Amino acid sequence: MGKKILMLVIVLTFAWSAVSYAHADVTAETYMVEMRDGIRLATDVYFPDTSEARPVLLYRTPYWKFIDRANPPYWNGKGYVLVVQDVRGRFGSEGVDSVFLDDGWGVKQDGYDTIEWIVQQSWCNGNVGMFGSSARGITTNRAAGSLHPNLISCVPVVACSDFYHQVVFPGGEFRKSLCENWLRAQGSGYMIDYFLGLPYYTEEWEYMDLHTRTDSITAPMLHVGGWYDCFSDGIVAAFNDLRDKPQAGPQKLVMGPWIHGTVGSNDPVGELQYPNASFDVSDYTARWLDYWVQDDTNGVLDEPDVYYYLMGDPDKTEEIGCEWLEGDVWPPENAVEAAYFLADSGRLNLGVPPDNDSLTFTFDPRDPVPTLGGNNLTIPGGPFDQTAIGVRDDVLEFLTEVLNEPLQVEGVVRGEFFVSSDRKDTDFTLKLVDVYPDGREMLVTDGVARARYRLGDREEDITFLTPGEIVPITVSLPPAAIVFNSGHQVKVCISSSNYPRFEINPNTDDPPYQETDTLTANNTLYYGGAYCSAVILPVVAGSNFVQHLQETKTWRVALRSYPNPFRSHTVISYQLPEAGGVNLIIHDALGRRIRTLVDRRQPAGAYYVMWSGKNDSGNQVHSGIYFCRLETEGFTSTRKMLFLK
Repeated sequence: MGKKILMLVIVLTFAWSAVSYAHADVTAETYMVEMRDGIRLATDVYFPDTSEARPVLLYRTPYWKFIDRANPPYWNGKGYVLVVQDVRGRFGSEGVDSVFLDDGWGVKQDGYDTIEWIVQQSWCNGNVGMFGSSARGITTNRAAGSLHPNLISCVPVVACSDFYHQVVFPGGEFRKSLCENWLRAQGSGYMIDYFLGLPYYTEEWEYMDLHTRTDSITAPMLHVGGWYDCFSDGIVAAFNDLRDKPQAGPQKLVMGPWIHGTVGSNDPVGELQYPNASFDVSDYTARWLDYWVQDDTNGVLDEPDVYYYLMGDPDKTEEIGCEWLEGDVWPPENAVEAAYFLADSGRLNLGVPPDNDSLTFTFDPRDPVPTLGGNNLTIPGGPFDQTAIGVRDDVLEFLTEVLNEPLQVEGVVRGEFFVSSDRKDTDFTLKLVDVYPDGREMLVTDGVARARYRLGDREEDITFLTPGEIVPITVSLPPAAIVFNSGHQVKVCISSSNYPRFEINPNTDDPPYQETDTLTANNTLYYGGAYCSAVILPVVAGSNFVQHLQETKTWRVALRSYPNPFRSHTVISYQLPEAGGVNLIIHDALGRRIRTLVDRRQPAGAYYVMWSGKNDSGNQVHSGIYFCRLETEGFTSTRKMLFLK
């Protein structure tokens, strides 16, 4: 089984470029390149037909350089020296495979050391570029973070940028199928226990987080991903982080309606066939590298910074959707966060229901909700019909009215929920679903949040639930760009499991992944009144729908705080129907300013701000009555709060 998964991953991740598996007319010179700790890595060098020093492309792979060699004739024909290397502990290379730990900027820096060896060779002119998809894209990102001055440019394709939050513990829960299946297929199953032994975000994870290095990276990068790819959030996050860093140079982004193995193609994904989905990733990669590494003024920088596919109903192409769009940023600047509130009878409304209400379901770890599609790697991924899970008693569903016009959603969707449980820890899952007129319920994106991690992912942030106490929790989903066409409905599905995409929470307060028992949990979702649970959709402005929202201001929500009274913290929520200056200030009963929580201009959208009872100096205030005052352009609201120590 493991070998089958390994070969499947290798074949799938070749799909984005024309890779040849045998080159009778091409030979490589093989070197054992020594790393800083004395370990030697097997490295093949393919030379173009010239004796001059040339720019070099580096391709580092865990999939055996004998077959995964990135098409040497093509790159040699463009004048590059191509260097293909087995990463540490794989095939011809010495050492032990540590699954990317040694490829970055830690004690061992195999990417950096390999580049350093390359630039010392007579056949290198000093310019080095890197590229690759999947694991090779990850080694590319890792090398970029090592900050070698001769790494001129990179093209990571379907690659993560932050191992902790995107790969191993998104939302605080273990990403079971991806991690376990892939690691075992590599023969590196021993790393499963290593990762499970680091359940909190620590220094070890910072060394696996490209975002800790973006202030120093100087390599312009082309980022390529798919909306249903297992690393979609990593590609988008790296692009957005680096494009805001002047020293990093230009950044570009391509996002298509692809899963991990269909990048660039027009192949079906999941149970849908999106029309005109293909994009020539290989050509774009070559032109990008030619510009930076070969100094070829080919005009690639004159093209839009972002190409992305806006998904929609494949059978309703007369409306917006199922088309490629261009831009300079993503999400688009005219995306407005709109809160859709959970309401009685499974409704999803723009207005807040006036009365408090709740729904309780039983989560039995022995009978988890099965995974049906999504951003997966080793199990079926993409948009799958979710109708089968809707009949379960442990899945809560909320649905909009039938849409009279298209609703364009682009960005990161999140759920802001008020919940409780009769256990000290549990999970909450969220799925965003596109309901078709024929009854199909096609998955758009999904995510999870583990309750003990709701205040943060460092060990000191861990906060268990008090059984029966209502607390706020956020479930963030991978990014999406989709049109819910007219005649469709938006649905959200809320539960406590999604297996085997995510590990099953045993509902205990045992140390993570050291559980000795599993417990059934009764989990409650609150909505309406003071408990304004909502799903936040980034809706693209310009449509009649958004214009109506902004003109009528019907989605402005009065200032709220929960819990109130509170002992440790309260969450203050508000919405802005349009961009403007915002002041959110805490005063005591005598009108003295205690804490300024917000003092800046904010885009339109929904906001949640936590106050832990401390003043501007960081000192804990006394018990008593306090007032939270929200001031925006043309709107002021005040909320009384009671702080109890």
